[in-house]
Amino acid sequence: MLTPAIGTMNGTVWYADQIDLNNPFDLQFTMNFGTLDANGADGMCFVLQTVGTNAIGASGGGMGYQTFGTSLGIEFDTYQNGNFGDPSEDHIAIEYNGNINHGAAIGHVAGPVQASPTNVNIEDGEDHVVRVTWNPETQLVQVYFDCEFRLEGTIDLINTIFGGESLVYWGFTAATGGSYNFQTVCLREDILNESEVSICNGASTELNVASSFDGVYSWTPTDYLSDPTIGNPVATPPSTMTYTASFLDICGNPTQTEITVQVEDLEVTVSNISTLSCINQSIDVDAQINMDLSGIYTWTLGNDVVSSEENADVLNITEPGNYTLEVNVQDACFAEATFEVPANFSVYEINAGDDLVLNCINEEVTVIVETNGGNNVVWLQNNEPLIGENSLTLIADEPGTYTVITTHAQSGCLAEDEVVITENFATPIITAGAQDSLTCLDPIVPIENINISSSNGYGIQWTTFNGNILYGETGTTPLVNQLGDYTITVTDNITGCTSQATVFVGESDDYGFDISELVFPNIITPNNDAENRYWQPYTTSDREKDLSSIFSLYDLTIFNRWGKVVFESTSFNKPWDGQDLEEGTYFYILHYESYCSSDGKLETHGNIFIAR
Repeated sequence: MLTPAIGTMNGTVWYADQIDLNNPFDLQFTMNFGTLDANGADGMCFVLQTVGTNAIGASGGGMGYQTFGTSLGIEFDTYQNGNFGDPSEDHIAIEYNGNINHGAAIGHVAGPVQASPTNVNIEDGEDHVVRVTWNPETQLVQVYFDCEFRLEGTIDLINTIFGGESLVYWGFTAATGGSYNFQTVCLREDILNESEVSICNGASTELNVASSFDGVYSWTPTDYLSDPTIGNPVATPPSTMTYTASFLDICGNPTQTEITVQVEDLEVTVSNISTLSCINQSIDVDAQINMDLSGIYTWTLGNDVVSSEENADVLNITEPGNYTLEVNVQDACFAEATFEVPANFSVYEINAGDDLVLNCINEEVTVIVETNGGNNVVWLQNNEPLIGENSLTLIADEPGTYTVITTHAQSGCLAEDEVVITENFATPIITAGAQDSLTCLDPIVPIENINISSSNGYGIQWTTFNGNILYGETGTTPLVNQLGDYTITVTDNITGCTSQATVFVGESDDYGFDISELVFPNIITPNNDAENRYWQPYTTSDREKDLSSIFSLYDLTIFNRWGKVVFESTSFNKPWDGQDLEEGTYFYILHYESYCSSDGKLETHGNIFIAR
């Protein structure tokens, strides 16, 4: 059924197998247009098209065919639409590309003609025999209705209509509008008779011919046929044979149909075998047998069955190895093929080296990649591509995780390694306090009150541009003897990062000392009692104070009572201890100058008594 007897309906039916227009066809079927005449509508169409099995056109007067694209339509119209140029009688016409207007300059091939040779009305509830033939040599389409020739048209279907395409879908459309009818088409399932079929040696096939007027068939030869008196006997010939069926067609005309059964040994081949790799992680292997037959395709890898299904002639393969394909047709014919699927999942060896650290010594680092192949290099920084970096050497000045990837030239497999770059810019912290001033008493002072905080070991270097460092340039308390600015540079031993601080060492006129306070002793007692052990100037405020720094000149001479020189010294720190001399009175003369005095060169003299 294409439409029920309901208004504004639209129906289509399409045969599953396409027709090859390079070959002739002769199609016989029955059509029933319903029982409503005066208000019956709208008709049916036989259609060839390339739209597909979901194609459908306009309802109503369009009969489900109007507005089709690339197509040929044979309309069986049961309603007069004046705007389409329809005659009053039920009629047949041949059109193309969805056109149903008989007066159109484009889209019209032949007709319209009265459908029935004997009656203007075909909406009589009867099954009407329809025959459509196509001859590609003469490019002739013919239409028969109730076994009578009614219409023909000459057109190059393949090139003029279908743009060079020879395989087309075929079927029927129908529609109703304000008027309607119950409209049906009936055809045999095997309506497309094959003139040649192929079987493998040992298998069978069913032979099919068109419907018979009286159901009587006669096949010759009768050899290897299950029943030579039916329309669909089973043939099992051991070799290629041609059978002829004689019968009356559905119009009662004597006819013969030849069918050749090609018998061959079953053979199978396998194609599209390629190497599995990271580029091709799966492949579709195709199997082909040498005839158009259904069979069970069993694929095995080693001893394991991978797939075993009917007509599974394509296998998706993801594992390498030795495969076997067995094809079984009707449990009568067998064929086998073996093949190997190779694999190449090679990767390059790659080493990005040890992790690196950015610091003040190395504000940028160089990553050198070692690999045994592969110039296709990609770098990622924290999983983001580094645009423009495609060398095996990378210079980095930022911390992060750096990943290098190379692609194997043959397998396409990736090899990768990563190096983690951290940063350590730990810097010492310096605090510097106030410094002592240089004085005549302290012409040399240490730089003090320097505090250093560092998480690592460190090195020190003192510098000055206007002072003078006597000693200790690499320590925390260098000795200086000149007014000026002194800069300490502290360098972290690990990171190389440095800090600096500058201190000022000045001079002071507040000596805290009066040269006139010097006391020159007149007795020594070198008797090992720790009192008056040697002769040396001192101050009453601090007898033990080192006064060497106040003397810019110190020249001491000591005489015995006969005027003989028994001791001489030019250094305050070389005092006279009277050792090995007799007890008695001695005489001294001291010439001296002092940083703490502006009086110039001074002299003092007197007696010294050695008491034992």
